[in-house]
Amino acid sequence: MALCTTLKAGAQLRYGFRFSGEFASASLKGADGYAVDNKSGFSGGLALEYQMPSNGFAVDIAALYTRYNTRLKAPEGRLSSFGRNFIEVPVHFKYKFWLKPVHELAAPFIYAGPSFLFRLDHDGSIPLATDRVQPGWDVGIGFDIVNFIQISGGYRFGLGNAVNSWALQQEPVLRTNGWNVAAAILFDF
Repeated sequence: MALCTTLKAGAQLRYGFRFSGEFASASLKGADGYAVDNKSGFSGGLALEYQMPSNGFAVDIAALYTRYNTRLKAPEGRLSSFGRNFIEVPVHFKYKFWLKPVHELAAPFIYAGPSFLFRLDHDGSIPLATDRVQPGWDVGIGFDIVNFIQISGGYRFGLGNAVNSWALQQEPVLRTNGWNVAAAILFDF
């Protein structure tokens, strides 16, 4: 029992909330005459971070509601909505650069990891139907401020083709890429 009370707890498990602005940059290729119209959206939800003891490695996972604002633009200019509401689950592997003079105040970090978009709504009555699950890979940079607030910015690379079916003769490829700027507030357990 004495041994248990003398061990130093170096790891840190934190929970909190993440909110971000999403800027879709989806690309559609191989759909003659059709294009995507990208707009800004938002996301928000719960986040959990585990900071490894005595080094800068951390892992975070979040469950976010994401509004991904992309619409299909027909050759005649008509816009149609398709699957824009998602539950997003990103898993980020981070490395924080703790600066000795301001160790408790600021730590820049980089991150990378997979993310998964789970579509909530229907594609409607348009020629494009998307996959229910759309994987991606996130990369980005940010700042951990006062070990309480995190500000970050990153890019999501859509992996694979998000098109499930296409009513016309072509075989298009849709990538759900996008930029984001996020703020997270994290609390210690």
